[in-house]
Amino acid sequence: MFRLSEQKMAQRIADHDWSGSPLGPPETWPLSLRTLLNLMLSSRFPMFAAWGPDLVFLYNDAYAPMLGEKEPRALGRRFADVWDDIWNDILPLVESALAGRATWMENLPITMRRNGYPEATYWTFSYSAAHDDAGNIAGMFCACQETTASVESERMLRQREETLAEALEAREVLLEEKDVLLAEVNHRVKNSLQLVVSALSLQSRRIEDPATKAAFAQAITRVRAITSVHERLYRSGDPLVVDMKSYLEGLADDLVVTPEVRTRMQVAVEPVTMRTERAIPLAIIVNELVTNSLKYAYPADRPGPIVLSLRRVDDEMLELTVADQGVGMLAKEETGGGLGTKLVATMASQLGATVERRAANDGFRVSLTFPRIET
Repeated sequence: MFRLSEQKMAQRIADHDWSGSPLGPPETWPLSLRTLLNLMLSSRFPMFAAWGPDLVFLYNDAYAPMLGEKEPRALGRRFADVWDDIWNDILPLVESALAGRATWMENLPITMRRNGYPEATYWTFSYSAAHDDAGNIAGMFCACQETTASVESERMLRQREETLAEALEAREVLLEEKDVLLAEVNHRVKNSLQLVVSALSLQSRRIEDPATKAAFAQAITRVRAITSVHERLYRSGDPLVVDMKSYLEGLADDLVVTPEVRTRMQVAVEPVTMRTERAIPLAIIVNELVTNSLKYAYPADRPGPIVLSLRRVDDEMLELTVADQGVGMLAKEETGGGLGTKLVATMASQLGATVERRAANDGFRVSLTFPRIET
């Protein structure tokens, strides 16, 4: 009577004892019911039918797992008895279907006891009227899908998104607080270094020995070079990164002492940013090399340029150059009787730089090539 006998429910319906059922034996069932059952049994989508005044429960293989412990006792029982634990929840929908008004529910939450304990579940389904051979409503038909897993997954995803959003918001707050704190640190370091400069300046005023006085002046310029880094960090939008173009232009401007000397300075710096720990040694190097050129490249007010440049050699390397066209190192060792040379070498090692010096009758040139580390 039922096609697709490989379906377990087809065989179970055929073998079921229907003698006590209002439906009677299957061979007496109306063609409309048998047609509906064949439709259900041939489908892999979960379906059930409730037929007759008692709404006798019939279902296919795909629906059986949804019954939990109610399976296999549910077959042939009254719909109201099968789902007695949720009957009050679904009764309005059943009545609507039996009145000829189809219903559609998506992800409807239902707490049921299909496995002996309260279980929160979600269902997407449609109840619609089922008609007998005369066209009268004789029961109802349902195609359904349990969506508990997908609903819970979406809920967990939303919770994770909310948690992530909260974490990101908290991170932004922390970053803002960090930036404020770092800016304050740079401000305080700058102020502390300015106190050192002031102390050195006061002490140098009491010194009469020219060599000692010159050493103090050189120490002051070195501290000022570091101070200016922290000052720019305090004023910038990023307290960890230095805009080397504006910084080196400003440092060169600070090092010249007269308008005549100012005209000698030629600064050609490409837009490059560096982190504080790399900007400071570079600033000290520039201070030493430019100061040396300013003092010794052009004796007796001899005119000539002093060129400061910072450029990209390629995607991985930078080159810093300080050059002049004066008497160069053939006439005089670097500032401080070799201390400047040692200081440049120490700072260059911190940058991982190679240092090249070229001295000739027509000038002196120092170049440092070092890795370009992105900020």
